[in-house]
Amino acid sequence: MELDPETMKPIGEKKGLIWGDSFTKGFERMGEDNTVTPLTKEELDAAVSAFLKKQGIPEDMEFPEEQMDMLKGYLGKAPYIEGAWMNKFNGKYYLQYAFAGTQYNIYGDGVYVADSPLGDFQPAKNNPYSFHPGSFMPGAGHGSTMQDEAGNLWHAATMRISVHHSFERRVGIWQAGLDEDGELFCNQRYGDWPQSLEEGAQQNPWAEPQWYLLSYKKAMTASSCEEGKGPELAADENVQTWWRAATAEPGQWLQMDLGEAYDVHAVQINFADDKIEIPVPGEIHKTSQPRYIDDRNHRTRWILEGSLDGGEWFVLEDKSQAQTDLTHDFLVWEAGKQVRFLKLTILEVAYEQKPCISGLRVFGLGSGAPAEAPEFTAKRTNELDMEVVIKDSGATGYNILWGLSPDKLYHSYLLYGTEKRIGALVKGSEYYVRVDAFNENGITHGKTKKLE
Repeated sequence: MELDPETMKPIGEKKGLIWGDSFTKGFERMGEDNTVTPLTKEELDAAVSAFLKKQGIPEDMEFPEEQMDMLKGYLGKAPYIEGAWMNKFNGKYYLQYAFAGTQYNIYGDGVYVADSPLGDFQPAKNNPYSFHPGSFMPGAGHGSTMQDEAGNLWHAATMRISVHHSFERRVGIWQAGLDEDGELFCNQRYGDWPQSLEEGAQQNPWAEPQWYLLSYKKAMTASSCEEGKGPELAADENVQTWWRAATAEPGQWLQMDLGEAYDVHAVQINFADDKIEIPVPGEIHKTSQPRYIDDRNHRTRWILEGSLDGGEWFVLEDKSQAQTDLTHDFLVWEAGKQVRFLKLTILEVAYEQKPCISGLRVFGLGSGAPAEAPEFTAKRTNELDMEVVIKDSGATGYNILWGLSPDKLYHSYLLYGTEKRIGALVKGSEYYVRVDAFNENGITHGKTKKLE
């Protein structure tokens, strides 16, 4: 609705602007990889009748429209449409919204466009706008788009963990932009890898990473671990799994063997929350989601060492006296350091818990050849889904790109396998697909094909 700019009070009536439609927009479907199909009208009517009967409520009983809409949304497996954000670019209004649901890897943001802030809004051709379903920490929904002082666009949104609570998540930020046709795009091809930026300068929104993932599936050892939470889980590129030490005694360590010496430029240390066993030290705030707010200062302390032979060690970073609680700490060495072994010794974590690491992620440069461009097939299995099968070229992993034209491959799915069903297509749209390969030495682009 319109607001009075002086009083901020409403002028006129509320007006609906957009509605979920997961029958024509595959990306709006819920479930991992958009696997949940919404109910048809007939199926939904039957589900509502069954629910009312089970609750002992007469079917002819009148409900407020909003309550009935909520019930139908819950029973109908419809997407949860939320997180509205508006930008105005070149005289047009870009209404962004989150779809599908926080707890899924495909949580993302779509966009509608109109000439007025009250519509008529039409879905952008380039949907979904923000979509990051693969890699270490997936998800890119409930976001906002902003502009920096140099005129670069950025999109910030929430990324999914959702292990102990469905809303457990973090915040990511990606380079965004407008193309020559006014389509809003977001580059998330290697969305949780390090990106190079020049302060105060106009950035190339499609610049690829200069440092590559070195740590995937590398050999791991540890001082101790709980059953089912071994050290190898800190190198599987999955934020939902982690190494957990068997004891909270200070000095627990995690070690990685990269297999050979690499030119290491960055390390990301991701601590995980797991079974935090503490008495509640204060009052529980009785809100819609009861919680205790801890305003004490906690510390995360550790020492990271490197080695070329596993025998003689040198300190990469010493945070044994840190006064901070950085649970996703990021270290950068622009000039690089020659390292084969890395050892993380953990001295203190919040609440004196057993330390957990979901990702000891190492980035840099290898000395070998980049992976070969892969052969692949991409077939549309129905209006909303496609199946991509890759012939393994020996790469560490692959990145599936797709879009409305060969020069607009705006969407991506990074994976460490060779087959993937992607359910984010829009009914009636034609697509082009490319598969790139990556390893410790670089990224190799594949050939672009029209989706069959």
